[in-house]
Amino acid sequence: MKHKFTKNLGRITENLELGFEGKWIYVHYSKGSEEKTACLLKNENKTDKEYLDHYFAENPLSVEMEKEVMKFIEKEKTRDDTHWNEFSAFLMKTLSLNMVFGISIALCVFGGYKLGSFLDERSSLYPTCTIIGTFLGIILGGVTVFFLIQKYFILPSKQKKENEQMQIENENTLEPNHPIIDVDIDDVRKAVRQFSDKLPKGVYRTILVQEDNSIDFTQIVHILGGIPAKNFYMSKETYDLFEEDEKHIPAEMDMVQKAVDQYVKENREYPMLQYDPHRRVNYYQLLQDKYLKKTPDTQFYITDLDGLVTHIKPQKKNSSLH
Repeated sequence: MKHKFTKNLGRITENLELGFEGKWIYVHYSKGSEEKTACLLKNENKTDKEYLDHYFAENPLSVEMEKEVMKFIEKEKTRDDTHWNEFSAFLMKTLSLNMVFGISIALCVFGGYKLGSFLDERSSLYPTCTIIGTFLGIILGGVTVFFLIQKYFILPSKQKKENEQMQIENENTLEPNHPIIDVDIDDVRKAVRQFSDKLPKGVYRTILVQEDNSIDFTQIVHILGGIPAKNFYMSKETYDLFEEDEKHIPAEMDMVQKAVDQYVKENREYPMLQYDPHRRVNYYQLLQDKYLKKTPDTQFYITDLDGLVTHIKPQKKNSSLH
């Protein structure tokens, strides 16, 4: 089974894929343009963690990526131990209950037989009472086993599922008691910058950005003093902020910025018309060379800031090329 880990390091994405296949550990690592693949042979009496520790020591993984992988390994080990303990307990319970089931049925059948024999000796109905008593013993034994199964297997399993469901519902309904506040985009920008300044080395403000590019304010609620009444959005590539009416822009901006970066890397020039005073991103060029799959709805422009793109049309014309 393979497991994938991804970290966004600013404008660079770090990926790690691990596969555990019996005697091998498959590792595929990529960070920006750097890419490595390795197969670690498990020919010594070492744990998976020890093999990966050696690999990480020789390869420049980010601290956050390494911590996440190690946390995953420890979690899997704990889960395996838990499963084994649960299986052992289940096996012991099953073996013990099987003996109880057998003894219960045997006693019920024997008791029914003896009762029927006793009644036949006191009457002239032999072997009617013996047969009826034996069948009643079998039925009573079956009922006894059914109630034992209900008590030790079905009800605990049902109760466990109900408890798990209740726990999930409680986690979903439990919300921190944060006040709802009114803030503007400048307030959010200051809070994000303050949060970013205190992040450890190798961790970027993109950890605030959710899948839809909205900002996770629970991480900066201590700075803002509450949760904003409206959503704000951020580009993962340029860190630009946007309000609700422009929430479509950051996803397009990230897509275009990645395409521009890749184009510049391979062609050593910006994808724009030579004498365009506004330095508009040339979508036709990016589409033709397969850097973009579709034309964005927003027109972006290339700034002088290391090729970063912006959705704001430049006021000052600049025809210089880089």
